Amino acid sequence: MSNCVVRFGGSSLSKFPVLEAFASLLSESGNDETIVISAVPEIQQVIEQGIELLASNAATSESIIEQIHQHVIERLKLFGQPEANENLRQELKSLQNLLKGIEFTGDFSLSLKDQVISYSERITASILQLFLTSKQISSTIAFPEDIGLKVTKEYGNATILYDESADLRNKLPKGINLIPGSYGVTLNGKIARLGKRSADYSAAGITRIIGAGSLQLWELDKEFRTSDATFIAESKLIPRLTYAEASELSYFSEQSIHPRIVEPLISKHIPIHVFKLVNGGKELATIINSESFVSPNVVKSVVHTEEIAVLKLNGPGVGFKPGILAKVTSAFHQAAINIRSVITSQISINIILNKTDIEKAREICKQLPLTSVSEIVIEDQVSLIAVVGHGMQQHHGVSAKLFTAVAQYKINVLLSGSGASDLSSYLIVDQKDTKLAITEIHNTFFSANI
Repeated sequence: MSNCVVRFGGSSLSKFPVLEAFASLLSESGNDETIVISAVPEIQQVIEQGIELLASNAATSESIIEQIHQHVIERLKLFGQPEANENLRQELKSLQNLLKGIEFTGDFSLSLKDQVISYSERITASILQLFLTSKQISSTIAFPEDIGLKVTKEYGNATILYDESADLRNKLPKGINLIPGSYGVTLNGKIARLGKRSADYSAAGITRIIGAGSLQLWELDKEFRTSDATFIAESKLIPRLTYAEASELSYFSEQSIHPRIVEPLISKHIPIHVFKLVNGGKELATIINSESFVSPNVVKSVVHTEEIAVLKLNGPGVGFKPGILAKVTSAFHQAAINIRSVITSQISINIILNKTDIEKAREICKQLPLTSVSEIVIEDQVSLIAVVGHGMQQHHGVSAKLFTAVAQYKINVLLSGSGASDLSSYLIVDQKDTKLAITEIHNTFFSANI
């Protein structure tokens, strides 16, 4: 068995040079690789949206399968495959049967939803297997339910059970194994997903279970850079990150890794190697491990997200009245609303949420007995900008530089936070100021190195 596990992204099935490099590397590997695969994003999106449409009678199972089939054919044409093989047709048929059940009943359980969405990875694995077959490379699809990847029954956000999955290593056949990522099987045999974009977490868990020496990520959609290359063209690759820094970065600009990817690896000090696939081979871009390295300017990356909003609970007594935040956080937990951060003052509680949850959160707060809250305000045209790197608490000049960079250009900071972590300082600005703010902050910390 290979001494590493590879995570290969489904989005790469649209990139023929990457596929060619992938096949070349497998041909040289001695036919012994464990590869965990994420879904083709478009296929997963069609399935996720299709479930909701079926439940509301806004679509048919046939129309959803037809959309998926079109995405499949587009990938097959890329490498000259005229049509699906029997395995791929069977996956599509099994998926359609599940979708018909939702269409007929107009309802679905959380466990059924997880089972249906798992077909996005199953179908992607079948497409990739067809590509490898076209290159005369033999492979086996090893489904998590067959190799015994055991997880908790927290549908949609399950956790890997390492002791219960210990026999997985012995169940993997020899040769190249393609494992559909992002899900496992509960102790009572139900499919449960590990979260969104969670093939990385699956791969990390499998790396730990089989005792591999490293986890390799081949061809991320977004590389780890000093800033988003679409904003800062001269941004540089980051050669070294700690587990914690990589996790922090994943919460901001989506770096194509799941925030829980490091969770299975920390106690075993298993490194993550991020590779770019180029010229038929691979180039090491970033190493992620437990080594604590403070860069000369402390900051390793300037990142941002526009997928947040701020819910403000205003009132002259909110800072004095006990229990307000407890009521709100408990209600949000029951509604599966994730709180990204909370900043409080004597007259306002500011809760940073995902933008998709903000209206739901406001309605919940309206129903709660929050007697000291006189006004509920939403700020949703904002960006969260962060500087990330170990050593924030030991280098107090970082925050001063951060705020000086935006003050020079009269950029209004709506909220800010630092000190809660040694990893990051952040600020919230008006969305229209995002690019200017990132540019000036990046110049402040990296201009000497560009």
